[in-house]
Amino acid sequence: MELLNRITDYLIDNELKLATAESCTAGLIVSELARVPGSGQGIDCGLAVYSPPSKNRYLGVSFATIERHGLTSEAVASEMAAGALNNNDADVAVANTGVAGPSPGDDDTPVGTVCFAWAFRVDSHHYHFCETRRFDGERNEVRLAAAHYALERLPHYHQLCREQARQGPSGDSTSRRAVQRAIGVALGARGEIDPQEEIERRRDFLVETMQQSGQRALVLGISGGVDSTVAGRLAQLAVEKLRDQGKSATFIAMRLPYGVQQDADDAEKALTFIQPDEVLDVNIRDGSDTLLASLEQGGLAFQDAHQRDFVLGNIKARQRMVAQYAVAGARGGLVIGTDQAAEALMGFFTKYGDGACDVAPLTGLSKRQVRLLGEHLGAPEALVHKPPTADLESLAPQKLDEVAMGVSYEEIDAFLENEEVSEQAYETILTTYRGTAHKRQLPIAPD
Repeated sequence: MELLNRITDYLIDNELKLATAESCTAGLIVSELARVPGSGQGIDCGLAVYSPPSKNRYLGVSFATIERHGLTSEAVASEMAAGALNNNDADVAVANTGVAGPSPGDDDTPVGTVCFAWAFRVDSHHYHFCETRRFDGERNEVRLAAAHYALERLPHYHQLCREQARQGPSGDSTSRRAVQRAIGVALGARGEIDPQEEIERRRDFLVETMQQSGQRALVLGISGGVDSTVAGRLAQLAVEKLRDQGKSATFIAMRLPYGVQQDADDAEKALTFIQPDEVLDVNIRDGSDTLLASLEQGGLAFQDAHQRDFVLGNIKARQRMVAQYAVAGARGGLVIGTDQAAEALMGFFTKYGDGACDVAPLTGLSKRQVRLLGEHLGAPEALVHKPPTADLESLAPQKLDEVAMGVSYEEIDAFLENEEVSEQAYETILTTYRGTAHKRQLPIAPD
């Protein structure tokens, strides 16, 4: 009990909350710690994850990492710890994966081998430490020894973490990659894709969703950017496949300009390529301006012209979605969203605006991969490689996404695909991802 009391006191004294991700110990770390009265002050949660699918589903461990390094590996333990830290309200995460016995692992890993990882969050920085140890004894003796060892080493690595924090952000590429991988898996991102396979899979997803919902139409606003161009073509292919099966299905594309759209020619090029069954042209300017004027007449005041313009930009995005849902309601349809992994990562969408939809066929794709699908579909090159812009700000028309986000899509894509990114890009992306978490969640409700 001395160890358990000491670690409980350490967690409480240092105001740390612990999350565990346990494979071979199967919850024993938290169970042992819970023997101490008051230990709940230092425990956030404990998760027992045996199978590879559970490690992927709950912690974001990559199947590619498991295949490359094996289940009993520091790489897997590190991603487990990263997932536990990212997905919970914890300051420290402890993870392990190993072979408790009685038989060696599938890859002949000796009985008693356990890989550990300790992950700490300090401000916006993560620090990871790993070890591999071999324990003697029967199965449950190994499990208990491993659980105690994980707790025993926690203060040591916390002190190392604090030293590194005083010296500046950690340059540990292994730690950073583990965090990247956990976030990427949470967003459904993958490093490599087969474009034709993805086209067919996402088209069939739309087909199946329409069949299951009983709806007869798909509705999507076409802006002239690569995302809506690709999503629009997938929608048209989906309804054509349904019609080939003798079912009723229509794709309704919508033009939703605010006044005169500066890149209207690109939207027309997109429509020519998509060949939608039907096109509706709805100008949202009067509705957006009227709502803003009503708010001001009702007493809403803005700090300056830029804040007013920002709020108007969000009104535009939400008016577009109102229009699409009106059409979907009248025609028995589903509204398509164009959110992909790059925008999801950065929270670069308007909540309940372009972030609201019934189906999101581009989910998990990086910007590079969306472009790849566009090329494979035969979309005009000018649209595929067009610099993305949300174009919501009247005072800064055609403002590039990359300017607004403060980081390039190239580095965002690299982050999602678990490749090396600059320290500045890593910190910008991670800080933005955490700050926009509310956009990717259901409405906050009482516990």
